[in-house]
Amino acid sequence: MRNRAYSQKIISGSRIILAVLGILGVGTSELTAGSYGDIYGAHAGAAGMAGAVTATVNNSSAVFYNVAGLGRLNEADLFVAQWEQKEKDKEAAAANGEVPKDANGNPIPQEGPLLNTEPQAENGAPPDKWYKRTWFSFRDGFANMGKGMFTYQPLLRPNRPFHEVSFLGTYANPTLKNNAPKNENTKNPDDSFVGLGFTMNLNEIFDIGRTIRFGLNAIVPASGNLMVVNDQNPTVPRYLQSGKSNERPTIMAGVGVELWKDRLFAGVGITALAGGSGAILLKDVPISPDPVQANSQVVLTLKPIINPTYGLQFTYGKWSAGVSYKRETYLSADPIPARAQTTLLGIQLDFDLALLDQYNPRVWSYGLGFRPSEKLLLSLDVNREMWSLYKLSRIKEKYSEPLDFHDTTNVRMGAEYAFRPFLKFRGGLGKRPSPVPHYAGANNWMDNDRMIYSVGVSYIFNGKNFAFLKDRLKNPVIFDLAITNQQLKNVEINKTFPTERNPSYNYGGYIWSVNFSVSLFF
Repeated sequence: MRNRAYSQKIISGSRIILAVLGILGVGTSELTAGSYGDIYGAHAGAAGMAGAVTATVNNSSAVFYNVAGLGRLNEADLFVAQWEQKEKDKEAAAANGEVPKDANGNPIPQEGPLLNTEPQAENGAPPDKWYKRTWFSFRDGFANMGKGMFTYQPLLRPNRPFHEVSFLGTYANPTLKNNAPKNENTKNPDDSFVGLGFTMNLNEIFDIGRTIRFGLNAIVPASGNLMVVNDQNPTVPRYLQSGKSNERPTIMAGVGVELWKDRLFAGVGITALAGGSGAILLKDVPISPDPVQANSQVVLTLKPIINPTYGLQFTYGKWSAGVSYKRETYLSADPIPARAQTTLLGIQLDFDLALLDQYNPRVWSYGLGFRPSEKLLLSLDVNREMWSLYKLSRIKEKYSEPLDFHDTTNVRMGAEYAFRPFLKFRGGLGKRPSPVPHYAGANNWMDNDRMIYSVGVSYIFNGKNFAFLKDRLKNPVIFDLAITNQQLKNVEINKTFPTERNPSYNYGGYIWSVNFSVSLFF
């Protein structure tokens, strides 16, 4: 089956781990779907907000969530710009003989360690407890929420732009409880993965007076398998979005541009998998009711093929909005001629197979962000995943039961509170329905409706905060941590004609995952 429009690629020269098993008596390749980024988050900062970042993302994960976010100032730009402005204010105050003050109007100590110190109250008494100050910060912020609702406020910009390199690691070991027939796809699935992000501000080459940034994000399984293509009976129980189904890379790149300063951002990018063609030759296959191993040769040629992604972001006053489009992706191989020979009666068997695997749906994402105060950010995301666009390969169209996957709408909400300029706390809540209907026939795709709960923290490690690092740590380092719990709604499958090999069963469970990232800026 020729589906070049839906094919995708891997960077040329990548190693592809191909497992083509059980050609005799089996249809063609099995569908796998979902991606690590969709399920667990492509960055710890986004995972802490349950992935609700379409309108506000500004780091290397923008190529995954909304490529337009590459056109924004990143966290290091914003943080350093604030510090540089404080230094300018301090120098100006000193020149005028004034005592410099912080944002709360308290005198800034001129001597001693550079660590933040607690200010005194006006009457010289000790300051209020931190939770009281936090409450008043919230109260004052909400009291002034209507001010500047639609007022443009130019952002501070650093003396030079910063580039980013991020290292990501996620531990996810699902606790999936089921009484389905046991096999390698349902027993002890492991979804852990690692990733690498990179961004470069192209104004370092030619300054256009607006932010223009290139970004790259790659996520690969922690198992060491770059990609696995399974040729397996579709009636075998298999999780659609856990375990073996996710053992493949997500490689994305893009460019984001600031079209209207501080307000409008646009981006275009690519997603890479692979496509190609091949041939299979089977020899010396005895005809027997017992399992046999063919003396086989496999030749499969995979070529890089690219699918596009697009994004827009808009910010004005306290509001932000974003929209992102990612085309569906496949790993597709054109029809594969295969031949098997046996000495019994000189029988020769011919096969014509078409592999269609590694499916990820087309996604439209819409996001809205709101800042009731300078310290608080609220966000809402609605993602529409087009699962119904999946097409069966030619063999499955003839011999397998039809698939009837549903399009799904995911809703995610997130919040971020800047307790200090260098310390942020995050939380998120999401609902992700399953696209899989309840199959009463031979198909055994397994997936659950999910409720997602997340918390996170971000810390900017910077030489300006610590005296002993003042002359050593030249640029910020950001540490992000997120912990996510996904509750999987229990599913009961009642077969119309249950058998020992295809019985009725149920499955459910939960997934704890830990995302951690380190972002270096230079």
